[in-house]
Amino acid sequence: MTSIEIGGGTLVQRGWINLDPRHGVGEWKREAQDTPWPTGDNTVTAIRASHVMEHIPKLGGARIDVMNEAHRVLAPGAVFEIIVPVFRTDGRHLTWEPIADPTHVSDWCWESFHYFDGTFAANADYGMSMWTTVSQEWTGDAIVTWKGTPR
Repeated sequence: MTSIEIGGGTLVQRGWINLDPRHGVGEWKREAQDTPWPTGDNTVTAIRASHVMEHIPKLGGARIDVMNEAHRVLAPGAVFEIIVPVFRTDGRHLTWEPIADPTHVSDWCWESFHYFDGTFAANADYGMSMWTTVSQEWTGDAIVTWKGTPR
């Protein structure tokens, strides 16, 4: 079994596969939304995406494709960790960090993850694989770390 770092650039954890369009090796040199990934069902022990999901387009289903592919390859009980800048308000001001970066093409907020764990229903079938949220916490002023496991 293996672990995957999505968009790890040059900072990939030792022993992990880097799924990255510039720094990936061989079949792993690709965009995360370029599915299927070159591994079998239930063959991955962990996936980490730190500050990369905001670079995957939400339009056209690319974000759902990545979530579904992670769901397919993760072994039972394995965890997908996402660290992402999110919109947050202090009651008067909305944070600017998620939209300031011109390379961000996907906006996230605390509640975005609840569409994937079924807490919020979309009232339509978008083909999303369902997740169980293991943990979700603020890890910075406008940064959330979410960990989920396939249902």
